[in-house]
Amino acid sequence: MKFVLSMTLAATVFAASIALLFGHTPHARAGIAFPGSPTATHTGVPTRTPTTIASRPPPVATATAGPPQPLPPPTRPGAASGAAMFHAECTSFASNGVRATFLWTPSRAGAQFVDLSTYNNGFEYGSYISVGPLAPPVWGYIWDGLEEGSTHFARVTTYAASGLVSSETFAFYTPICNGFDEPLPGPDMLQLQDSIAAAIANSSIPIDTAVAITDLRTNETIDVNGNATRLPGCTINLYGLMRVALDLQDYKYPEPEPGDLIGQTINRSDPVTARQLMRDWVGGGDLTTGIIRDNDFMHALGMTSTLLDHPPAFPEESLYDVDENRITARDANRGLAALWQGRVLAPFWRDYMLSKMTLVKPGLNYLIPIGTSEGATVSHKNGFLYQEGWADNDVGIVWYERGGERYGYAISFFTENVVNKYDDIPLGQEISSLAYQWFVGRYGYP
Repeated sequence: MKFVLSMTLAATVFAASIALLFGHTPHARAGIAFPGSPTATHTGVPTRTPTTIASRPPPVATATAGPPQPLPPPTRPGAASGAAMFHAECTSFASNGVRATFLWTPSRAGAQFVDLSTYNNGFEYGSYISVGPLAPPVWGYIWDGLEEGSTHFARVTTYAASGLVSSETFAFYTPICNGFDEPLPGPDMLQLQDSIAAAIANSSIPIDTAVAITDLRTNETIDVNGNATRLPGCTINLYGLMRVALDLQDYKYPEPEPGDLIGQTINRSDPVTARQLMRDWVGGGDLTTGIIRDNDFMHALGMTSTLLDHPPAFPEESLYDVDENRITARDANRGLAALWQGRVLAPFWRDYMLSKMTLVKPGLNYLIPIGTSEGATVSHKNGFLYQEGWADNDVGIVWYERGGERYGYAISFFTENVVNKYDDIPLGQEISSLAYQWFVGRYGYP
């Protein structure tokens, strides 16, 4: 039997549909649990931390001394399986007005808890909250009051006879409820936006350009054509490399070989090594699985306008028959901000990726790096292709440390339909310089 669920249905209608389909009511011992039901409480147990996500301070990028120690395998006999976020919707315009529905297949081995965090740190003590206990047969939970516009991480933990066992962690991105997914930019950023727009308009050669700049300390963002769909070229591979780093963080495979391929991919913008990582590591030997997992990862970062249809430079391997990969400058910056914050990748692996992103060979450092000065680090990934004109792109983070703190901004530069190869370079360098001069005017030089 199949049924169709409207994305705007209230939770009570959803519960009624579940009851009709599976033959039991929402508060039954076998089924989906609602906040306030007899089987769903926020009390937790003494070994769990009731710290609310909202009470945690904003993430601050800090250097780390070394890699974390290996974690135990994520699943053991008795763990729930297939855990995922089924649906998320806004119930109000408040910043915590998101309701999410989680579904899974219970092992029925013991009482269950749903753990939730905005940090992908293995659910360290003090960094997550839990609901439960839920009865062993329960297979779903509806959670109200989630933070809008944020990447979340969740799992289902079961008290089995063998001890605590957890499902695979899954990530999801909550919708924006109030229409604003970042703070309003200050006057100096608005002036930067005007300067960039003027540089594009006054370019001696008309260039179809999209740019986004994000202050990674405040999350303020400005853009010119930032929501316009662009051809990403190999810049989209950066987020696939981040997905590999996420697997390395979870100890799913040893680092040396995929780590070397990450470096090669960034150094020469190599689509062959990027495809190899997508297929053999992320996809476990299957390219389709790798593409799907990379898309799921980017969407969990909030890159909801981005689509990976095929490995860059391999259009014949189209998965969705749309023939084009797609991205926006604002999406690119959302992914870069997620990297910088140390929430998706723990600080060690965040620094690992920032370091790898400095390995671009000299001949490809002709856009973002040119506008900076000595003392600034440019961690970036470029992309170049011809499709009815040249597209020349560069996305990255410009950053430095001073006084024990890090300062950085994300910058994404995309061009399309450039008639002559490299005609966009003077404009890209000018925009990079404008962004850097704004940033050091705000925070000082390295």
